[in-house]
Amino acid sequence: MRLTTIIAFEVRKLIRARVVLFNLFLLPLLLIFILGNALSPMFNSGGDQTLEQVSVHLVKSTAEGGPDLGLEAFLSNPEIKETLRVDPAANRAEAEASLRSGKSDFAVVIPEDFEARVTRGETAEWEYILGKDQTKNHVAEMIFDAYLDEVNRMQASAIVLGPDAVTAAMKQVQQAENSGFVEMAPLSEHGASFSAFQYYAVSMLIMFLLYSGLMVNESLRSEINNRTLYRLGSMPIGGLSIFAGKIIGNGLVTSLQAAVIIFGTSWLYGVEWGNHPFYLAAICGLVILCSMMIAVIASLWCKSGATAGTLVQIIAVIMTFLSGGFQPIPVDLIQRLGDFTINHWAMQGLLRIMLGADPALIGHHILILGIFGGVLMLIGIITYRKVGYHE
Repeated sequence: MRLTTIIAFEVRKLIRARVVLFNLFLLPLLLIFILGNALSPMFNSGGDQTLEQVSVHLVKSTAEGGPDLGLEAFLSNPEIKETLRVDPAANRAEAEASLRSGKSDFAVVIPEDFEARVTRGETAEWEYILGKDQTKNHVAEMIFDAYLDEVNRMQASAIVLGPDAVTAAMKQVQQAENSGFVEMAPLSEHGASFSAFQYYAVSMLIMFLLYSGLMVNESLRSEINNRTLYRLGSMPIGGLSIFAGKIIGNGLVTSLQAAVIIFGTSWLYGVEWGNHPFYLAAICGLVILCSMMIAVIASLWCKSGATAGTLVQIIAVIMTFLSGGFQPIPVDLIQRLGDFTINHWAMQGLLRIMLGADPALIGHHILILGIFGGVLMLIGIITYRKVGYHE
């Protein structure tokens, strides 16, 4: 008996099982169809979203006679004026009252000594008072942050070169044709956006690839539960070859599952998967590697197959939720937690492939997935050396 024999046996066993065929190939396509149709209103149709003008109340002391720091030139920029309508407010209380009454969408409080502190190279900050509309809050924050980034650059000049450097930098800013420090452009390279079908095709693809680890767990545990692992071990083949053959066989079937989901959604639902097939294959391969290793670690450490299977399912569901796989989540804390999941980096990488993003950015996501896969493989090897695969 050779390694290829075990691999071929695993593939034939999985392909012949009707339940496996339904769960691997039909169920993902069905879920993508349901979620893509039901949640399509949450996604735009691919065109640019029109942003409403944001009404901002600006609280700024006029008692100080320091440099202007280019704020007036910044606010008078045509693109900024089109996006923000800035009105002065006498004090913080007036700005808060305006927000509560709905007369304004956002408020900014500039400390009295802001300009002097910047000139001296000291720490200086603004206070943002958020309104009820989260989208308008984000727009205003990004625009004012762009101005503050330029101020921070001038502040660094003051620290290194002295206060005269700030005055020189401000003359350049005020003489510049465009002092908005903000560029209005589509998020993707070609101005495209992903649809609900694309989003859930990516999400379900990754989730089901992670679920494929259940097959590995079932296959490894079945030999022990059926008392057939001892018979396999008595044949002229090493235990490591038996172990590797089962993982590779399940991995090949999972690769076929990924191909069916990708080509099936493209043919049935018109999902565009981008123009980088090698990057697409690399991400899928790394997710499969992570899935296999998670299943191996769970199967070897858990005493029962049911416990290991439950653990694999819990891990897959939690990572899918934290990464926004079921629904995009705007909560900052959950988004930060999602950065530590396999799903997040795989989803963002695949979505960027769909949008035709810079290959270097896609490569960054592949690199992070590779780190996940390498760490899990190392843990899997150590686990096998300590626990082993035996009855």
